[in-house]
Amino acid sequence: MTARKSQRFRKSAQQLSPGDRPLILLELSHALLPEPMRFVGDNADIVSRGYLYHATTFEFGWPDDQDGRTPAAMLSIGNISGGVGAFFEQTHGGRGAVVTAIQIMRSVPDFIEDELVLDLRNIEVTMQSVSGALGYDDVLNTPAVGYTYRPETAPGLF
Repeated sequence: MTARKSQRFRKSAQQLSPGDRPLILLELSHALLPEPMRFVGDNADIVSRGYLYHATTFEFGWPDDQDGRTPAAMLSIGNISGGVGAFFEQTHGGRGAVVTAIQIMRSVPDFIEDELVLDLRNIEVTMQSVSGALGYDDVLNTPAVGYTYRPETAPGLF
């Protein structure tokens, strides 16, 4: 993950109607895919780092940072051609799917401004879109062992 954004990105973020605007690239990876599905949230395809990203409509909400819960993001990809939805139907919900969100500037597509890798969960496929929650499993608050012995659950041990 990039620590600082480029000067071009910061200047664009401060303008009301910038000439060069940031783009979000999505890479959908899964063990059953030979290579990730790549999308750009724009009306024209783009090549970044030698990979072609197909233009499509999607909504991507960056993760929030609220106290007391793990960061969560949301994703909704248009299912116009049916390819994304068909993939999730073939893989029975796409368990193990990982989404990489990459932020670039259109004028410098090979420079990554920001990158975020999240697990895709709670997938819902409709005729219009494929949506799901992005985040990590809360491994810090899960028990380390499968069974715990307490006086109320195993009185014979105490």
